[in-house]
Amino acid sequence: MNAVPGDQEMPLVEHIKELRSRMIITAVPITILTSIAFLFSGELLQLIWKQTVPVPMTIYSPMDLILTKLSLSLMCALFFGIPIIVYEAFMFVSKGLYANEKNFFIKVVPLSFILFTAGAALAFFVVVPFIFKNTILYSIDVATPQISVIKTIYTLITLILSFGIVFQFPLLVVFSIKMGLLKLEYLKGKRKVVYGILIAFSLVVSPDPSALSELIVAATLVVLFEISLLLARFF
Repeated sequence: MNAVPGDQEMPLVEHIKELRSRMIITAVPITILTSIAFLFSGELLQLIWKQTVPVPMTIYSPMDLILTKLSLSLMCALFFGIPIIVYEAFMFVSKGLYANEKNFFIKVVPLSFILFTAGAALAFFVVVPFIFKNTILYSIDVATPQISVIKTIYTLITLILSFGIVFQFPLLVVFSIKMGLLKLEYLKGKRKVVYGILIAFSLVVSPDPSALSELIVAATLVVLFEISLLLARFF
């Protein structure tokens, strides 16, 4: 195998020391960001609740509110600390990468972050309010809803992360094309088949009686598929 230009063989202990130092460099700002976010977590929680849940929040144990604020603070710190995490990870592995691999990494990572942010925004502003408000309104005639703040926030975080991950779909398609697993022209010629598969998938993952959430997911996946075909031309 051809060695990477400038690559130097190092003992395993040196790699472990470098990894530890980079993890510390990452952990310190994340801890600071979490502490700062915690100071404003109460206002942030109220804004999120007002945007997504149509009934007052309820806590069932003394620690619920504190744990919820900590979770929100950590999520905010991780989101804003992603550039630091990615940079340190890149610096750790970059010594073993070829120039074209470094260029590909530099192109893909910002795009991945943008796609994740777009998916998270769609979930927070459209999908989550729709699901929460409709499910609560369906039950309000039968029982008085008392919504646990900690369980609701955990559900919200899960949905946001899920949509952020789903929005990585274009990169998955691009990787498959670049690795030769799929052909760009073949995918273009099979659009109707792919659309049918995506719509069927949306029906499975979004069992909603009104069919609105299925339409949102299906339309999102179709748009992401078209974005995938467009991105494949530039990578």
